Amino acid sequence: MPQIWLRNIRMYLYMVGASIRAQMQYRYAFVMNILGWAMTYAGTAITMWVLLYSFGAIEGWTFWELIFLFALAVLSWGVCMVFFFHFRGLDQYIVNGTFDRFLVRPMHPFFHFMAMKFDVGAFGQFLFSTIAVALAYHHLQMHWPLWKWLVFGGAVVGGTLIQGGLLILISAIAFWTTRSERLYWAVMWPAKSLMNYPLTIYPPGVQWVVTFILPFAFVNYLPSLLLLDKTGGGYAPYWGFLSPVVGPIFFWLCLRFWMHGLNHYKSAGS
Repeated sequence: MPQIWLRNIRMYLYMVGASIRAQMQYRYAFVMNILGWAMTYAGTAITMWVLLYSFGAIEGWTFWELIFLFALAVLSWGVCMVFFFHFRGLDQYIVNGTFDRFLVRPMHPFFHFMAMKFDVGAFGQFLFSTIAVALAYHHLQMHWPLWKWLVFGGAVVGGTLIQGGLLILISAIAFWTTRSERLYWAVMWPAKSLMNYPLTIYPPGVQWVVTFILPFAFVNYLPSLLLLDKTGGGYAPYWGFLSPVVGPIFFWLCLRFWMHGLNHYKSAGS
């Protein structure tokens, strides 16, 4: 069994390298993709500035606190896009019958599909989020001890797994329905948009859903309460420590569902 996993990992790394080399062949498009993503998120930050210029604060969150909250979510989303974003298009492979090729090659179908594209264009998210976090850290005059940096790193890992897990979960629906990408726009996009602002501005029912069912609160809001020394409704400060625990658990559950769907897959032909 260990030899099989080692072989899968070696093949995964080889395919990732091939994907990166292929994307780097078009360097102008590669650079413009990065800048395009960075400018898109910068536009959202400007919108926040305009909003805060009129209202001063939202639920006690100032502009730079909101920028930190937003940038933390973008950072983990960037990592998620590198590894998992193309899962939203799994239904196209199933409809066209081309998913069958992942079943006959000497690599686990999940790792094979995951390695099919390594989206380095998502580095635009890294560019924006790194600059935004640095600016927020400076303007808020934060001086974190080591444990807070560990909380920050745990939030990035947990947030990546939570968002990646939901992408995998949504894609798995296609094993039964042959269509799933529209569900991404109906579920994933609104859930991501909720993370741009403090969770307490939303109704209690929404807060409960994004905390206990789709745990997006652990992506950025709950860790930010701890990192920024803020209070947030009925959320205890220690909840911010749980992101690196909730993330792997949620990802494992989503992966199990994906594997269950794979076992029930029936080729659509081509």
